[in-house]
Amino acid sequence: MTTQTAPSPTVADPVLRRRVGIVALLLALTAVAAVSGGLLWPEPAAGGETYAHSDIQPVRDLWWGLLVVLSAALVINVTAQALLTTFLVRRRGSAWATTGAVMMWIGTALYAVGGAGWAAAYYFATAPGVDASVIERINDDSAHLFGMLIPGALLIALGTVIQAVGLWRSHAVPRWIPLLWLTIVATFIVPGNGVAGLLTALPMTAASLGTAYYAWRRA
Repeated sequence: MTTQTAPSPTVADPVLRRRVGIVALLLALTAVAAVSGGLLWPEPAAGGETYAHSDIQPVRDLWWGLLVVLSAALVINVTAQALLTTFLVRRRGSAWATTGAVMMWIGTALYAVGGAGWAAAYYFATAPGVDASVIERINDDSAHLFGMLIPGALLIALGTVIQAVGLWRSHAVPRWIPLLWLTIVATFIVPGNGVAGLLTALPMTAASLGTAYYAWRRA
């Protein structure tokens, strides 16, 4: 007569749980911070994507600080999002998750560099004693002003959509999380500042919190 030994219960790795918890916390904090950053974001008086001297000069310190902080937070946020998604998607959908992560990492590097450059360009162009027409000449050179920002934003958005497909196929999280991640497409249509920006930021924030929670729980 042979006896069968019952399989030992799975024991959670406390080191892994702590590491995933740190990344999840960073994702949650930066996602919430992005909401408040969008509310502080100034709106161009004439509309469009560029700002006039009169838009930036009274708030030039806030502009520089806000753009630099948001650029740094974006690097943390997107990196954490990509890492946690690849952690959640192990088998089915893993190729989608990995491909999306690579695109997001490249995109966030481009976007952060472009954001910091935009902040510095406007900050020095609106310094006391600098001719107000300087900022107009900067705006006319959109290739250098947005040359990093636009490709970076597109890569982040496309990578997020691809990762959402991986999450959907993996069944690792509830369906509402990948669906909310897809709302990143709306950020290219709706302005990112004010109440409109808040409406597009909230679904993304909810997706971030959901991804962070389920990754931490899985660990």
